[in-house]
Amino acid sequence: MEALAINNTPDKLQITFDKRFFDETFLRETIEFLRTEYLAQRVDFDESVEDLGKEIKHSWWQRNKNQYIQEK
Repeated sequence: MEALAINNTPDKLQITFDKRFFDETFLRETIEFLRTEYLAQRVDFDESVEDLGKEIKHSWWQRNKNQYIQEK
């Protein structure tokens, strides 16, 4: 068996993982990521949300960059 196998049926996509190559924690985290991505795609946000996110990140970085960068 391969480390990862994908079976494509008419109504499902089945993924099989070989336990020798993947641990349960990794798989749970990966599945949670996929679930989050699925939910995010179902939400109908306009582009202003992305702009708001960029603004929040920029603002946070301006307030906190001294904790991560040592200026000479």
